[in-house]
Amino acid sequence: MLIANREFVLDKYTKPNVCALPTVAELRKTLDAGNSSDARTQLRMLFDEATFVEVSAYTMRAVSDFIATEKTNELEGVITGYGAIDGKLVFAFAEDSSRMGGAIDARHAKKIVDIYRLAMSNGAPVVGIFNSNGTPIFEGTEGLAAYGKIMSAVTRASGVIPQIALVAGNCIGTSAAIASMFDIVVCESSASLYVSSPELSGKKGTENAIIAYSGAIEQCAGYVRSMITYLPSNSSVGVQCDEICSDNLNRMLGNLDFGGDALSLISLIADNSVYYELSRDYAPEASTVFTVIGGVKCGIVATSYKVDDGKITAAAARKISRFVNLCDSFSIPVVTLVDSLGLAVEGGELFAPELAKLGMAYAKSTCPKITVIYGHAIGASFVLLGSKALGADIVYTVDSAEIGALNADSGVAFAWDKYITEEKTREELVSEWKASVSSPSVACASGEVDDIIGVTEIRARICSALLMLCAKNNSTPLARRKVLPL
Repeated sequence: MLIANREFVLDKYTKPNVCALPTVAELRKTLDAGNSSDARTQLRMLFDEATFVEVSAYTMRAVSDFIATEKTNELEGVITGYGAIDGKLVFAFAEDSSRMGGAIDARHAKKIVDIYRLAMSNGAPVVGIFNSNGTPIFEGTEGLAAYGKIMSAVTRASGVIPQIALVAGNCIGTSAAIASMFDIVVCESSASLYVSSPELSGKKGTENAIIAYSGAIEQCAGYVRSMITYLPSNSSVGVQCDEICSDNLNRMLGNLDFGGDALSLISLIADNSVYYELSRDYAPEASTVFTVIGGVKCGIVATSYKVDDGKITAAAARKISRFVNLCDSFSIPVVTLVDSLGLAVEGGELFAPELAKLGMAYAKSTCPKITVIYGHAIGASFVLLGSKALGADIVYTVDSAEIGALNADSGVAFAWDKYITEEKTREELVSEWKASVSSPSVACASGEVDDIIGVTEIRARICSALLMLCAKNNSTPLARRKVLPL
């Protein structure tokens, strides 16, 4: 987005001008005057009390930019620094709309790039608070290049350190693209996040597609703190496993009927029923969740049969593939809970590419992967949602599951309709199909499922598999010598 925040003065480029620089006392007074700004308030919400330390605090706009503006002592419109969140080192930048409208220029970008350099060298997460009116139109290519420099810093850090974007105000145009490059995007409920204005495009709500969480600014700050606490500091940490599990590893669930509600099942298998959901309102047929199971931090992908039979849509495929990729980047195990009748009936040329991304996300990931079929796994859902063919380490199915190319009703209608007689009803044929063609035992016989378990065992089996796979991404031990047979 381009802004004109001052009057263009031709003399600036034709006559020499000298601008008086502020004294140290004036700089400190200017800095202190901004202590109550929204950006500083938000930083105080994020960081542990009195731990945030600002760097490059007195960076001002270039001298030539002071000409033709009354605010000659105005500080750069972004605050950068570091501090502790739940005792963990975290770096941050916060665009301050009270200074220059948070305008993005060359020095704005330099401050952000510098804080990224520190974060990368220390292997620590970055939180970016977005609230800017864009770049001044008179900055020309320097202002446009500032966007590219920030993008480059974010790209270099991607997959190395966690990056969380908190959209606290205007995040429009190229800024929205930059925020979307972050691993997790949190958006204050009244903030603006879009490339093209919904009023101009006529498409309402499309700006919310990537948002992991939305709410009041205090709630958003709390969510960011939770994510920082949960995620590892960098990609080299490996699988995070507590020495002592805060819940019973062998806790049974009871023979429950979840009614196709994935979140009900997640609540029961998570340690102490605590979990953090991402993008709740986007593609609700699929849930993506961070939690701890058996003391091991993991991500959960789950389809809910109660939402359109858990069918995979383009949006669900996009949501899941992004989440699996995030988990794999930081060695977070992925547990997939499947209850789906396959693919949604959906038009559009983007459906196939989104399904391709989903398959690739599972196939290329090397993090521990465990799949439990707790309801239906029909057609493409069996393949795409964490199958052994796509690299799952362990696959379980409950004894009441239905697995196959077609569900029983469709299978009978397609292949056995001719066998319906007065003596043999459709209902009987459907029961026979479930007991034979789509039975879990058939899937086990093919070697594509490791074991058939009861619903009550789901948590205990997942705990066991996660603990077994904790060292999966560690390098294979090397033999000092071969042991000769006796």
